[in-house]
Amino acid sequence: MIDEITDFLFGLKMTIISGIFLLISIIFMIFGIETPIYLNPAWGTVIISGIPMLLLAMTRLIREKWISSALLIAIAMVASLLIGEVFAAGEVAWIMALGALLEDWTVERAKKGLRNLINLTPQTGRRISDGTEKVIPVDEIKIGDTLRILPGESVPVDSQS
Repeated sequence: MIDEITDFLFGLKMTIISGIFLLISIIFMIFGIETPIYLNPAWGTVIISGIPMLLLAMTRLIREKWISSALLIAIAMVASLLIGEVFAAGEVAWIMALGALLEDWTVERAKKGLRNLINLTPQTGRRISDGTEKVIPVDEIKIGDTLRILPGESVPVDSQS
């Protein structure tokens, strides 16, 4: 159930909604719109972006016996709430949610780049033996084989002394 809540609250869509709550809270502060602390729009950010961070921190601490950055963020968030700074708690939660999204995006791009790099590796080579050319798997190429590499093709092996 914890994973379902986290999955629902995490992601680009919910981070944008969370940011909108934070933006509304900023607008209230700029224009001096007084609201009771329990009606501060930043609570939306604390709930949407803060709960996944809090659950992650508790999961890592209790299940994995690991003190992670999520625990430090959760402590900062709770401390802000305890002193009545709902906006600060929401700000911490939202910045961390945004950071998590950027981290996931960066990791996915790196994985895509590695996949593309691996796909550049040739799987076959052209071996010439007894005047004939035969396409063979790279694993069958041996030291001393004569290979033909056509223009634009990648060399199917690296050199060895």
